[in-house]
Amino acid sequence: MSRKAQITHKPEPRYTEEARKNEVTGTVRLRLVVTADGKVSNIVPVSRLPDGLSEMAIRAARHIKFIPAVKDGRKVSQYVVIEYNFHIY
Repeated sequence: MSRKAQITHKPEPRYTEEARKNEVTGTVRLRLVVTADGKVSNIVPVSRLPDGLSEMAIRAARHIKFIPAVKDGRKVSQYVVIEYNFHIY
């Protein structure tokens, strides 16, 4: 039995006042490991945004909840790439 990791909760990052003032919008893409024991580790930005938005995305990603990947019936760690979109409404 094999299954990819499934994200069950992905908290939204907060906008920084600096980014709001400068009207920064776009996407932060993060590569991270979801571990076999249910933790998020090795968060590396693949694409960034200025004014603290990349840091806010990393902070939010640390709180992602997920069901670990399974390979041959055992829980395993898996790399995933996630995106956070920042838009001013």
